[in-house]
Amino acid sequence: MVARYEEVARSLARRIEDATYPVGSQLPPEVELASAYAVSRATVRSALDSLERLGMVSRRRRIGTRVEAVRPTTGYARTVTTMNELVQYSTETRRSVLGQREVVADADLAALLGCEPGRPWVHLRMLRLDEAGGLDEARPLCHTDVYLDPDVALVVGDRVARPDGLINEIVEQCTGRMTVRVDQRIRACSLPAHLVDVLRADEGSPALQIVRRYVERAGDVAEVTVSLHPADRFEFTVSMERSGG
Repeated sequence: MVARYEEVARSLARRIEDATYPVGSQLPPEVELASAYAVSRATVRSALDSLERLGMVSRRRRIGTRVEAVRPTTGYARTVTTMNELVQYSTETRRSVLGQREVVADADLAALLGCEPGRPWVHLRMLRLDEAGGLDEARPLCHTDVYLDPDVALVVGDRVARPDGLINEIVEQCTGRMTVRVDQRIRACSLPAHLVDVLRADEGSPALQIVRRYVERAGDVAEVTVSLHPADRFEFTVSMERSGG
C-alpha cells in the first residue's frame, strides 16, 4: 500500500512535469496543499521532503517551496567515489524499449536479482544507443533487462518508452518512492547468442554484466536492472585514495 505522503509527492511531481507548476515557480503554501489533498501539514511536509531529496524543489523559510527541475536530479554516492559518471552515461544516451512482459522469478532469476523465487516482475528489454543517431544508425552500447515491481509498473505505464533519462528517475517521479542506495554488481562474461543481433557483436566475445538493485529507505526493492555491455563499448573508472592515519 502506498503511503499517503507518497501519493501527494507523486501528484505534485506530475503537476510539475505537466507545467502546472513550471520550473522557477512557487508551490502553494503547505496549508493550501494540505487542504487541497485533505491531509495534514505533516503529510505535506513529508511529500515536499521527498521532492526536495529528488532535487525537484527547494525550500526556504519565509520564502516557500520553489520548483527547481522537472525530473529528479539527485545522484548516488559510494563510499570511495561518486557514481555521477555512471549516471551521466545513462542520461547522455537514448533508450529504445524492445518489449515488455510479465514474468515470475524462477530459482536462477531470483539468484540473479536477489529476490525470492516466485516473485512476480514486469520485465522490459531495452537498448542504450548513442544520442546522435537513430536505431538504424547508432551502434547499440548495451542491452538492459529491467525488472519492475508490478504495482510500480502499473503506475509508471508507458512512460518508460520515453527515450531519455533513467527509468529509476521515472519511477521516483511517478510513485514518490525514493531510492536511497544502489547496490551494483559487476562481472566479466561472454556475449550470449540471443544478444548477437541486437548488439551487433560476435557471440562469445568479451562483455561486462552490471546488475543494479535500487533499494528504498525501508529496504524494499521495486527495480532491478541487468545490463550487458560489449567490452569495447563501456569503461568504468574508479579513483581510490589512501585513508589518513
